[in-house]
Amino acid sequence: MAYCEICKNYDSEHTDGEPDLMNYHKHRPDLDYHYSATIMNKWQPDYVKYDWSHFLPNTNCMCEQCFNAYDRLGKIKWKCSP
Repeated sequence: MAYCEICKNYDSEHTDGEPDLMNYHKHRPDLDYHYSATIMNKWQPDYVKYDWSHFLPNTNCMCEQCFNAYDRLGKIKWKCSP
């Protein structure tokens, strides 16, 4: 279930099949959703190569539009490959 905490876009899993939610303009199943490094690294340590916790510490999910915007602004920190 993906729900962007910045712009409030969400995917189909978030709707639970409810027609009203699936017809709402914030229903964006075409977007990719990114989870915070804090959440993702609990399941797979060092899986994600990005981190936004220094800038948005209480944000756990972002859609690709918000993620790309914050990345362009330099708010996403990237881990360098060894």
